[in-house]
Amino acid sequence: MEENRNLEEILARIEESERKQEKYMRRQCRMTMVMALCCVGILCAVILAYQNIVPAAQDSLQAIGEVTKDLGEISAQLTEADLAGLVEHVDQMAVTSEEGIKQALEQINAINIDELNQAIQALYEVIAPLAKLMSRF
Repeated sequence: MEENRNLEEILARIEESERKQEKYMRRQCRMTMVMALCCVGILCAVILAYQNIVPAAQDSLQAIGEVTKDLGEISAQLTEADLAGLVEHVDQMAVTSEEGIKQALEQINAINIDELNQAIQALYEVIAPLAKLMSRF
């Protein structure tokens, strides 16, 4: 009898152990499902981020490429440009302009204002009678 009792106790312990194992396996199964859902959520977030970030990055890289190309062209043009000759040409233009301005001022200063006023007065005296004649018609 005692052996039966010992066997019954052992069987009861085994059954209790199996129930606990089953309980823990269910928890583990639930946690695995939660982990799988979290992984799916993370995957969706990565896909959405990829869809939004990659086109923007491609546009930025394309713009950087265009700017680099333009800088290369500008650099080549500056290398080809004769800046010293250009500065010398501008300097010559300034000197030429200065000489032209001096000549114009000399001609303006050479005008005799009194003679100009007399000529205007003489013209007025000639035109005044004509203006009176025309106003009658």
